[in-house]
Amino acid sequence: MRTQTCSSSENQVGRIGPSLACVAASAALLLAGCASPPADRIELMPVPAVFAGGRFEPFDAVPPKARRLETEILFATDRDPATEADLERHYASRRGHLVRLGRAHILHGDGELDWDSATRLSLQSPRKPPYRLRVDAVEEIGILAQTVSPFTDPALLPADPGAPAAAFAAAVDRKLARSRQRDILIYVHGFKVPFENPLLVATELWHFLGYDGVVIPYSWPATPRLVAYFSDVETTALSAHYLKEFIQFLRERTSAERVHILGYSAGTRLVLDALSMLALTGESQGNGARIGEVILVGSDVDSGLFAAALTNGILDTSERLTVYLSEIDGALRFANLVFGRDRLGQLLDHDMPSHVAATLDAADDLVLIDVTDAEDADARSGHSYFRDSPWVSSDILATLATGLGPAERGLVRRRADVPIWRYPPDFIARLQRALATQVADPSNPMVQSRGRPVTP
Repeated sequence: MRTQTCSSSENQVGRIGPSLACVAASAALLLAGCASPPADRIELMPVPAVFAGGRFEPFDAVPPKARRLETEILFATDRDPATEADLERHYASRRGHLVRLGRAHILHGDGELDWDSATRLSLQSPRKPPYRLRVDAVEEIGILAQTVSPFTDPALLPADPGAPAAAFAAAVDRKLARSRQRDILIYVHGFKVPFENPLLVATELWHFLGYDGVVIPYSWPATPRLVAYFSDVETTALSAHYLKEFIQFLRERTSAERVHILGYSAGTRLVLDALSMLALTGESQGNGARIGEVILVGSDVDSGLFAAALTNGILDTSERLTVYLSEIDGALRFANLVFGRDRLGQLLDHDMPSHVAATLDAADDLVLIDVTDAEDADARSGHSYFRDSPWVSSDILATLATGLGPAERGLVRRRADVPIWRYPPDFIARLQRALATQVADPSNPMVQSRGRPVTP
């Protein structure tokens, strides 16, 4: 079932505004699409379709001695630590005005799953019993000293300001040393979620990557209340500065070969702003790990701001920028109604001027993908399709693991004159053939440079 659209007034927001009923309906969609109750647990995302049927699975290449569940996940946050007066357990939804580094312990199936049972259950569809992830404990390593400002309370700083960064970088490098793919993935969450949610989503992504590389959630101070939408949107501008500093820290202080970034919903604002800062200051060309894949999903960003970011040179900061689009994203429809401006996540070809299409098409390192026809892309509000759609999750994981382009992964162009890709009905079969080709040719430089292929 497709998400019901609002009346035609939706396309005339700037002139007459949306009806109250339409706004209320869209708000309900947003509430359903971003909420993740209870705060400290989620149910594992549906198994990516590329793993269906047993032909491919993400764990085959894991050496026997490394076959253990990764229960520790590293994190970074610019939230303020929770106090006794807060409802939150670990970090509050307030701005912390600097970046704090730490590690969390994640329970798989309430701690009752081992490697064999966890990997077997996670690949089942449907799963019986459900596979749940829960944050058990959180330990702060310390403050990232390069994010301290003149407004930082000196009492917060340790005797050795550089010690937390050194300890965190060492923890990252230990995980990279056990990996075949020496890449880091930063996951930046969306609006209206508590501190724990991005830790859990990052864990499930890492799980389906076969625990290769390192996945680090960046938890910015979003507020788990719908009425906080506008304040959260404003907060992203400040958090983008801290995200930029964290990206540079990982590039310069760890042994990573690449730093990938996956931004979701309002979190894509942080990503675009951080990359714009890097582009404008020239820091993106500095020493250290390259920024590899930048993936924006359900992007709640004014499309005009995206154009400005392109002008700032964000395409020069990474190897490739992929933007996922959806015509049936109810949360972005709500944002469009509220602001009266098109969202980047719905930059489709219906009314795209020819000069815009030509400009976007000329950028070889920019990829636009329409997920409207993907399996289960309309689940819930149609906003969290990167988790809900087994096709989209397969596509993102394959991109991160292999670096294959959209045509190589089996996508097709919507139209020859518009630079937007779509999923054909046989997409998963196409993707499986592409991965089989990668496995069959281990000398392929793409496989060597982007880590291990999945094994048939």
